[in-house]
This record gives sequence, C-alpha cells and structure tokens, in this order.
Amino acid sequence: MFLPIYYEEAALILKQADRVNLSVQFFGCDGLDGVIGQLGDDVALAEGAMLLTPFVADAQDELTQRFVSTYESLYGITPNQFAADAYDAIYAIKAALEFAGISDPNMSVSDICEAMKAAMLEIEVPGLTGTMTWSADGECSKEPKAMVISGGVYTAINN
Repeated sequence: MFLPIYYEEAALILKQADRVNLSVQFFGCDGLDGVIGQLGDDVALAEGAMLLTPFVADAQDELTQRFVSTYESLYGITPNQFAADAYDAIYAIKAALEFAGISDPNMSVSDICEAMKAAMLEIEVPGLTGTMTWSADGECSKEPKAMVISGGVYTAINN
C-alpha cells in the first residue's frame, strides 16, 4: 500500500490496518520519515515499511555521521530527513548568497530576491541529502535513498 502522506496520518493507517488484520507491504516517501516516533509502543506496526527519502541517518559517509552524532548529543534523538533538509537548506542559502555576492546590508529585499533566484540556478551544493542543483521552476534535483523500518529503526537499503 503506497502512503504518499506524512507520518502522523501514516501512523493512524498502520494502527487501523492492524485492527482489521490487513497484512500488506507499506511503502512511502520522505513524509513517512518520522512514523516510528508516532507509534509509541506499537513501533512493530511499521516493521518492513519501506520509503524513499533524501536522508538516511545510518549512512556511513563522514558528513552524515558527524551530523547524526552532533544532533543526537544536542537533542537526544536521531535526526530524520526533515532535520537534514533544514540543515541543507541553510547551506544552500549561504551558497547562493556567496555566489551572488550579496553582502550589502542596505540592499533592497527585491534585489536580494532576484540575485538569489539567479544564483540558485548556478550553484551546486553538496549536502547531507545529496548534491543539489535547482531548475528554473525551483525544483531541487538530488538522488533519493531507500530505507526500510527493521527492528524498530530506519535502516538504509544498499547504503
């Protein structure tokens, strides 16, 4: 069953599926990242669920491991893709500001906006969620990663 929704609603569906003994493969996208935290003691309901996401916390690259370690020490939980996307967004903004040469605190908001829009089409930002580029319509291009919920944790597939 494909669940192209966020984790709050997905948790409700998993609980309802369990009540009616529905046994199917659940598959979702990045919005499903976080469902484990919504299930409390019922985390087994998500066992085997698969999702595509731009970030997997158990990836072995140095940037991910450093981010996860720091995040866990600061907040006491493992970061999900929403945390990684927010982290990458800040660095994308920084890269666009630097590329556009925006440093004048008196620059108008409109001029900053136009300079940022142009810069976003030219930059490439390596991040936690992949190497990002942007199209003229604002779409970000990066490779998805697959994970499965196994033993109550998110685990990369072919990490």
